[in-house]
Order: sequence, then C-alpha cells, then structure tokens
Amino acid sequence: MKPIPSAPERPTLGAVLRGRRVAAGLSIEGLAERCGVSARAISDIERDRVRRPQRRTLTVLLDVLAVPDDERRRLVETTSVRLAGGGLPDPPRYFSGRATELRTLGDIARRPSGDRQQATVLVVTGPAGVGKTSLALRASADLATEFPDGRFFVDLRGMDDVPTTPGEALHRLLRALGVPEPRIPAGLEERSTAYRSVLCQRRALVVWDNAADEAQARPLLPGAGPGLVLFTSRRRLSGLDTAQWLSLEPLPAEDSTAMLRAIARPVAADPTELQELARHCGHMPLALRVTGQRLSDEPGLSVAELNRRFTGEQARLRVIDAGTAGIHTALSLSYRRLGADLRRTFRRLSLMPGPDFGPDPVAVVTQVSGEEAEQRLEALVESGLVAAVPADRYGLHDLVRDFAVDRMTAEEPDSVGPLRTCSLHWWLARTAAAGRHFEPDGPTSLTEFPDRAAATAWLDAERGNWFAALRSAAAEGLHAPVVDTVDALHWFSDSRVHLDLWAEVFRLSAESAARLGDPRTEAVHLNYLAWAQAICQREFAGSVATAGRALDRAVSAGDPAQQGWALLYAASGHAGLGEHAAALRQRQRAWVMLRHSTEREGLPQAMASLGSSLLALGRPAEALRVHRRTQRLLRDPRYPIAAFARAATDALNCRRIGDDLAALGRWPECVTARREAVARLRATALPAIEALASVELVEALRRTGETREAPAHLVRAIALAEECDDPDLAGRAATLLADLSRDGRTPG
Repeated sequence: MKPIPSAPERPTLGAVLRGRRVAAGLSIEGLAERCGVSARAISDIERDRVRRPQRRTLTVLLDVLAVPDDERRRLVETTSVRLAGGGLPDPPRYFSGRATELRTLGDIARRPSGDRQQATVLVVTGPAGVGKTSLALRASADLATEFPDGRFFVDLRGMDDVPTTPGEALHRLLRALGVPEPRIPAGLEERSTAYRSVLCQRRALVVWDNAADEAQARPLLPGAGPGLVLFTSRRRLSGLDTAQWLSLEPLPAEDSTAMLRAIARPVAADPTELQELARHCGHMPLALRVTGQRLSDEPGLSVAELNRRFTGEQARLRVIDAGTAGIHTALSLSYRRLGADLRRTFRRLSLMPGPDFGPDPVAVVTQVSGEEAEQRLEALVESGLVAAVPADRYGLHDLVRDFAVDRMTAEEPDSVGPLRTCSLHWWLARTAAAGRHFEPDGPTSLTEFPDRAAATAWLDAERGNWFAALRSAAAEGLHAPVVDTVDALHWFSDSRVHLDLWAEVFRLSAESAARLGDPRTEAVHLNYLAWAQAICQREFAGSVATAGRALDRAVSAGDPAQQGWALLYAASGHAGLGEHAAALRQRQRAWVMLRHSTEREGLPQAMASLGSSLLALGRPAEALRVHRRTQRLLRDPRYPIAAFARAATDALNCRRIGDDLAALGRWPECVTARREAVARLRATALPAIEALASVELVEALRRTGETREAPAHLVRAIALAEECDDPDLAGRAATLLADLSRDGRTPG
C-alpha cells in the first residue's frame, strides 16, 4: 500500500495566512502588533513549521485578517484544532503498508450486524513502536461511514505505573457517548452494564488503546450489538475468550522504505541507502517516523550520513535497543539535532504528571512564558518527538517519555528533584484555586479562574494531571499541600460523585493528615473518605469502618463537630446496609454532639436525617415532628448558616415533610408541603430533585381529587427529567399524565 497523507493536498495554513497578510499590506511585525501574537510565532506558522497552532492563536489571526467563514471552517478542520470523530485523534499523517490488516478490519466492520449477536472484539497486539495505535486510527478513519453512531477512543495508559482504572475508562466513554454525570453509576459492574446497554443499539466503534492486561480489559468488553471494539496492547490478552487477535510485526522492507521516502520528501537518496536506513530503524513505524522527520527538517543531512551516525550510535545504545529495534537510536539522533532550548524543554516534559498537557505547566518547569512554551511544544511536534493531542494539547508516546526521563536523569540530575517539586506545587496550587470556586460562598480572593464554569472546565480537562500530582506529592512527603488541595476539592466532589478517584483522593489526604500529626484534620479527611465510600462506591461497610476511625481521631482532638459528622457518615453506611435502627442511634448521637459544637451546617443535617431514620422505622408522626423542628431552625434568621446551604437544606426538608404526611395519610397537608418543596427546589436550581418532587406532588393531588394543576407539573417534570437524562422518571411522569387523561381529570 502506498503512503497515505492525512488530508488532500490544499494550500497550507501558512500559505493562506501569508497571502492574507500580504494582501492586507501588513508586515509580520505589524500583524504581531495588531493581534498580540509574537512575530516569531507568526513566522513559524507561515513557514509551516507550526501546522497546529493553539485555538486562541488561530482565532485571533483569522479575526484580524478577516478570513471569510467558509475558508475559516476549512482551515480549522485541516489544522485539526477541533475534536475529530467524537474525540478520536487524527490518524498518522503518513501511513504505509498493513494492507492485509486493514482489509481484515474492513471485512469485520462490514459484516452484516445480523450475522452476530455479540459485538465483535478484536485485539491488535505487537511490540512497542510497531504501530498498533496508528493502525487502529487509520482503520477508524477509513471506516467512518460504517459506524454512523460514532467512533470513540480512550487511552488506557497500560504502560504507566498506575494505568487508567476500568471504572475511570468507562466513565470517560459514557460521557463521550452522551450520558450526563448524574446518570453514570458509581460501581464498576453497574458502569459496565450501562456501557453495554448504551452500545447494544448503536453501530459504533470503540478503541481501547494501550491496555495493560486482561484485568483492565475485561470490564470493557461489550455485550450484544452491531458495534466493533478494538483493544491495542503489547500483551496478547489471551484471557479475553470472546476476542479475535491481530498480531503486528515490523513492516516489510518495501513498506518501511516507502514510509521513509514519504516523510522525508524530497530527499534524493540511493535506494539501497534508504533501505539500509529503514533496516537501522528495525522497520518499526515509530523509529521510521522520527527518522524521516529528521531528514525532512534538515535538508543538508544525507541518508548516507545518517546511516553512518546510526552505525556509530548502535554500539553505545545496543543494550537499551534490545527490545525496541532501533527506536532509542532514532530518538537519540533526533534529540541531538535540537537546539539547546528545545532539548531542555523536551527532557523536562518527563516531569509532567499526567498523560497529556497544555503549555502552562511546561512553562513552569522550563521557566519561560506560556507563549514561548507553546512555540517550543509546536516545534517539538514538528520534530516528531511530541504528539499533538486533541484538543490543543500535547503528549508523549510511552517510549518517548522513557527516553525523556533517561535524558533528564543523565543531563540534569541535580535539577530533577527541585523541578519536580516545583511542578507539583504548581499543580496543587492551581487545583486548589479551581476547587475553591465550589465552596458555598465562592473563593475568598481572586484566583486564576474567572468563574465556576472556567474552574470546572480546567478540573475536568486536567484530571489526569492533578490526580497524578496528588499521588506524587503524597509519595514525596508534601503532606501539607496535599491536605490543603483536597480541602479545596471536597465541595467540587459533590458535582462529580460518579468519578472513581474520590476514595483514593481522600485516602491520600487522610494519610497525609496523619503524618502531619493533626488528629482533627485527619478526622476531617477520614470523614470525606467515609462519604466517598458510601456515596461514590456504595461500600457501606467500609464507610462505617472509616467513620469509626474518624470518630476516634475526632475524640482525640476534642472536636465535637467532627465527632458529629463521623456519626452521621456512619449512620449513612448503616442505612445503606438496611440497618435503620443502628442508623437512628448514630444520628441521635450526632444531633447531641452537633448541638454542642460551633458547626452550624451539621445540626440541621443531623436533625433531617434523624427524621428520615424514624420514617424508615415506621414512625412517621415522630419523623414529622423532627422535620418540622428542622424547618423552624432553618427559617430562623438568627441561626447562622451559609445562604445556599440554608436554602438547599430547607427545600429538601420540605420534601421530607411531604413524605411524612403521605405516610400518615394526611393528603391535603401533603399537597401543601410538596407544593412548597417544588417551589423551593426550583428556586435553588436543583432540577433533578424538583422533577421527582413534582411527580410526588401530582401523586398526592390525585389522592385529593384536585388535579387541575397536575398536568402542568407533569409536563415540567418530564422536561426536567429529560434534561437530566433520567428516562425512568420521565416515563413515570408520562404514565401518570396518561392516567390522568384516561380518568377524565385532565382539563379539556
């Protein structure tokens, strides 16, 4: 197969911008002054040294040069600024060979869905650098029309010290499939079930890239359906019984030479010399790509000279090349031709904690401006050493990261520790600044983020980095920053309860607090951990045990508020286990403790949950008295509590009062309570609970026979439930609306 470029030949971005600039009568310096982009950056783009400028850079250039909308759209598409194929990375720019493998994938994809009750699973396996991911991406692009319901890609980071957990991988895919956060289950088994349920009716392609082993891959297997699931892995994953296997070997000599020629064009070389260079690369696509880029970037370098250098390097690097067939040699040769600044930047990329990153953290470890860091990263992309990752981010192949670590250790041994510590402090400080936007009254001072939406976007985009930074910081003894960062994140966790990471986050902070010798802080973070175990993982027994440890530390610290919270979290675990009598006892004790503390938000929580235990035990009259008392406390303006906490707790308590009255059969009063609950939930912007309360209100209205207002409540409940992606509740509301119509109770 001939080498395939990633896009049809069209005028490059650089050519278009240069033409527009000249037509506008502007010099590079004049354009730089108008748009705030450096002259060097503009020059690099115009000379096609940077083919994927950052989104903000491209946008301002197109605006200043008044590029028409149709041409703007084409330029954005060809520079791959936006996500391609539902988050699928671009296929490699040049691809050679693999005709048989692509034909096999095509035959599988085009097989009529009726021929298979089970979605097809294919494992693409082979050694590092052989092109497994490239094959999967090339096939995904070629087969786009075969999968109208989407193509999806998740990097499982199988070669990392801590690979992506199956639960986190499923979370990412479910979000890409359009499942909102509130609808993603907490447990791994439940997420696997949801994933199979979503895929069963979709003709979609899912690529699980770089799987570590069968244990990671097994929960990611699909169920029935017309889709295709590809795993790539260095291991065979022979324990996946339902899979087919496709093993990749190094390219044939003819194809590897063709790849070199395509990337290095228009280098003139004797065919035998080019074949020798391909042999030095072990016919491995990764080494071929890096070497071909070297020839392209350095026109004065001949193939014969590069062969000579390869031969000279082989003796020194034979040991580390043993399993990678020339890859380290190719990387070394490419690295050596970089300028000093780019070499320093490249090796310091090994200090990035997560799998991909933007320019800002690179600026920290290289001690340059963000703009300069971006320009260096783009130059490294052009060199072939760094990958451009959607959207507007950068990453390293794991072998390239290993090489960067090797260079950093060899060339800057005294800087590794201080720079890593500096990087970790930056990540934790930025994470804490974002997290503080979720505190009830917002951040107490200006942060790097203008609002909560910006903080949310950053925390979601950088989750792999700040989570890895927390792990590393705890391992390196940065216990105080770890505790401070997690303190700032605990309100954010309420908006992302379905993430797998919270139990580990709070375990890390609790362990750091213990090492700081602060029993009160340890109690706080053990309480956070108990919450995560009960709410995020539904490990109720573990939550009870952790809350017991928190109580012990709170007693040692003499802190009644944390004792109260520990008792409340223990009670939640008991309630989850169906042990309502034990939950009631814990909540009664919590109520006593919180009455004697300065913790103002905990007391109404304790009272409301105590009433819920009474109702669960069949004591609705007592539950009603407790909930009425809670209501009076919350509505007393003299009771000091944050405004949002007061409003939200009051709204939820109104709903509990409605439940108590329903259990007592006092339907007219129940209607009044539930009507108030709906209004207060709407005012506090809690749509999912408002939808449920609206349905409950209509059920109470039917008991009284006064259903004139019921249809309006149900129509809104259906809309809210659909907005929150709760089809069960939407169906319940629709059924109730139909029942009212059949009963003749819906006004004409």
